[in-house]
Amino acid sequence: MILFVLILIASLLLQLFLPWWIIAPVAFAFTLWKGNSARQSFLAGFAAIFILWLGVAFITDIQNDSILSAKIAEMLFVKYSAILLIVTALIGGLVGGLSAWTGYLWKKASTK
Repeated sequence: MILFVLILIASLLLQLFLPWWIIAPVAFAFTLWKGNSARQSFLAGFAAIFILWLGVAFITDIQNDSILSAKIAEMLFVKYSAILLIVTALIGGLVGGLSAWTGYLWKKASTK
């Protein structure tokens, strides 16, 4: 649980100033430091970034009355703009989860 919170807060704060891909080194570094198992590491990284990106996308969508997401969904031939938000969160979650998993595997390989 602490790993989840660390990844979520650090990613939120760093994404205010740095590019989107900062989530990968954040998840990697915190899992390298605090990861206990491959499953726990992947799930913490995936869930933290999934929830973060879904929340930010949802808040941004509400602030502009869903105009932007509706137009992008129309361009991509998606019927509902909510699907676009979920796909965005899934992509971010996969980046976070795989980065966290890699951090755990690096930790495991370097301790042998």
